[in-house]
Amino acid sequence: MTTTAGTPDRNRPGPEAGYVSTFGDGSPVTLFGHGFSGAIRDTRPFATGVEGTRALVNLGGHGGRPSPGRPWTYQTIADQLADALERTQATRALGVSMSAGGLARLITSRHPAATGLEKVAFVLPASFDGFPDHIAARNTEHLALMRGLLNAGDREGLYDALLAAEPDDLTVHRPVQDWVRQKVDALFDTDMSDGVGLAGEFAVDCPAAAAEFTGDVLVLTHEDDPAHPVEMAQRYAEAFPAAELIVLPAGSILWKGRSEVRRILTGFFNDQGTSAA
Repeated sequence: MTTTAGTPDRNRPGPEAGYVSTFGDGSPVTLFGHGFSGAIRDTRPFATGVEGTRALVNLGGHGGRPSPGRPWTYQTIADQLADALERTQATRALGVSMSAGGLARLITSRHPAATGLEKVAFVLPASFDGFPDHIAARNTEHLALMRGLLNAGDREGLYDALLAAEPDDLTVHRPVQDWVRQKVDALFDTDMSDGVGLAGEFAVDCPAAAAEFTGDVLVLTHEDDPAHPVEMAQRYAEAFPAAELIVLPAGSILWKGRSEVRRILTGFFNDQGTSAA
């Protein structure tokens, strides 16, 4: 795909590029995977300042890449991330939400594509090997609401539901409203809706295998996010032996604390440390 000026649109790479865009050059190579309803445009802020080559991938159903078909599981996501790792020869990776689970699946299934990973950042992980009862109940309710609104063709109802999931003090801001509107449009107008059920899936089948991973691990989340409970991030930090868990105030990762998130991620990937400034 090209822009109107005739140059490639780096937010929407095509199949010839493996749906991957690269920025920077040299070693190390770091792969960045987005969350559900995200895309390369959403992971670019996480890549800012990271040394070497940054490889950003659009997964199926996102950024113009066709859905792999229903149902999506974390193995579906892991397979696409494995292809991107092999294509780019990345030795470091960052996964947001859905991609965090996909990376965890790759590592714990001992996939060859994950054996060369030296550093992994799990950002806003939403699933590991199970859910506490209150999270499982919330996921079931959320999925039923999403499917009901999609089946009814209720765009405004879905917009209101997704906007209500954001921190109250952010919902009045136009960029947040526009971001939610883009998600609604994608769910109705593309095949991204094939993956709605992923919110109820477990990311890994063999959690004990996480203890075998020898690379450095950063688990980054924020408080009061019902779609990404802190309990899930804690589970990642417990499972991976060399993991550091950082929990930021509500709304930090996507909106309020971008400079702090950038400092933490560049510190981790550029070997500068992640301790508070």
